[in-house]
Amino acid sequence: MHSILYVGTSLGPLLALGTARKVGDGEVQLTQPGHDEPLEFILERDPSRALRWLTARPIDVVVVDARVATGVPSSDALAMLERLFPLAESHGLGPRERTLVLVDGDSVGARIAYEAGRHRVLPPLAGDDHDAVLTQLRGLVATRGRGRIALCLAGGGIEGLLYEVGVLRALDRFMLDRRVVDLDLFFGISAGSILSSFMANGVSPDEIADGLRRGTDRIPRITRADLFDVNVGEYARRVWGFSRSLVGQGDARNPLSALYRAIPSGAFAGDRLRAYLQRVLNGPGMSDSFEETRRPLFVGATDQDTAEAVVFGEPGWTDVPIHKAIRASCALAPFYTPERIGGRWYIDGAFTRTTNMRVAVRHGASLCLLVDPLVPIHSAQPGYVHARGGLFGAMQGLKALINGRFDKAAVTIAEMFPNVAFHLFKPESEEMRVLSGSPMKFLYREEIEQLAYDSTVRKLRAMLPRLQRDFARHGVRLQEPVQTPGADPYADGLQAVV
Repeated sequence: MHSILYVGTSLGPLLALGTARKVGDGEVQLTQPGHDEPLEFILERDPSRALRWLTARPIDVVVVDARVATGVPSSDALAMLERLFPLAESHGLGPRERTLVLVDGDSVGARIAYEAGRHRVLPPLAGDDHDAVLTQLRGLVATRGRGRIALCLAGGGIEGLLYEVGVLRALDRFMLDRRVVDLDLFFGISAGSILSSFMANGVSPDEIADGLRRGTDRIPRITRADLFDVNVGEYARRVWGFSRSLVGQGDARNPLSALYRAIPSGAFAGDRLRAYLQRVLNGPGMSDSFEETRRPLFVGATDQDTAEAVVFGEPGWTDVPIHKAIRASCALAPFYTPERIGGRWYIDGAFTRTTNMRVAVRHGASLCLLVDPLVPIHSAQPGYVHARGGLFGAMQGLKALINGRFDKAAVTIAEMFPNVAFHLFKPESEEMRVLSGSPMKFLYREEIEQLAYDSTVRKLRAMLPRLQRDFARHGVRLQEPVQTPGADPYADGLQAVV
C-alpha cells in the first residue's frame, strides 16, 4: 500500500471519484473503478503535524493543496515548502520528485507555483480538475520503486582506512534489517577501494577491524613490509640512465634535464601490496573478479597520461582483476609507482575524483553514504603546518585541493539529483588533528578507529530522524542500540530500541 500525505482541508472532491473507506485516524483508502490497488491518503490540515508524519513513517507522495476551496492558506503552503526543502540545503524532509503542489489559476497561485519551482518540486497543477490530480498521483505511485543504497569510500592512507572502519562499525550498529555488507553498491577510491572490495565480498567492518589488529582467516594482518617495498629496481634503472646521459651515451640531454628524468616515479614499488591483495581476494569465500563479488563493486583510478577518471567494474572494465584495480587506485604519487594495466599506466583515483557519487547515481543509487577522511587540518595557531616540515605542508596542500574540489562537486551533484539523499561522514575537530600529515604513516592506531567510531555514534544520534526517514524509504530500519547490562555499549550482542 502506497501512502499519500495530503496537506489540505478536504479530500471530498477526490473521494467522490471512487469508493472511500476510513482505515485510521485521518487515513482514508480510495478505490477507483478499473484500478486494483487503492490509494491511501493521510489528510492533515496542520502543516506542522504533516511534517511529523514524514518522520513517523515512509511517505511515497506529498500533496500540498494551496487552493482556496480545499487547501491550506497560501502562507502555510509556502512555509511548508520551505520547511520541507530548505533552499540552503541539498536535500529535504520529503521526496522532491514526488511532491505535488495544487494551486488556483490566479495571481496567488502563480506566486506559489514560482516558489515551488525554486524549491525544485514537481510542476504544480492549477485548477479543479480532480481527475487530472488522481491520474498524476497514480503515475507518481507507479514510478515509486525502492532505490539502491550505495557506499562510497574515499582515500586517506592507512589512517584514513582506520577512520573509515570506525565509521562503518558505528553505522552497522544502528542498522536493524540489514548490515553494511548487505548494501546494494560499493564504490572505493585509493584506501577506500581496499575496504570496498572486502565488504563487496561479504566481510563485515568488525572482521576487517579484527584482521587489521591481529589477522583473521580471511583478512590476514597487513605488515609494514607489505606496504613499503623500496622501489630498488626503478632506482637502479634511473641511475643507470642518468649516468649514460652524463657521458653522452643514449638520449643525451643537459644535466639538469637528465637529473629530472632520473627521479623514480615512486618511492615504493607496490609489488608486495599487490601480492597481499591478490592473496586475500583469492582466499576462501572471496573473489578477485568484478563479475563474481557478492555485491557490485566499482574501483576508481586515474589514467596518468590522459588525467581521465576510470572506474574499474563498469562495463568494459570488468576483466581486470580486482587486486590490480585496487593497486592502481592506491598509486599515490610520489609514494607508489603507477600500475600498468592493458598497456596504460594508472595512478590514485583521488587525483580526479574524491568519491564516485555521480557513478553511484548512474547505477541506480537513491541513497548515497559517503565517507571522506581526506580533509585538511584547520588550526587557529599561526605556523602550525609550517612548523611540521615540508612533507606535512605538502600533504596539507594536497588535502586542501582535493577537499575543496569535493565540496564543490558534492553541492553540484546534490542539486543535479534532488531525488537522491546524500549523507557525508568526515573528520571534524579532534579527528582532523589526529589524521593530519602524511597518509603513508604505518602504525595500527586503535585510537583512530575508536575515535571515529565514537564520533560517528554521536553524529548518527544527531542525524537519526533524517537518516531514519531516508533508510525507511529503502526498507531499512535504523535505531540507536542500547547497552545490555555488563556489555560494551556498542558490542555485537546489543538490542535495539523499538
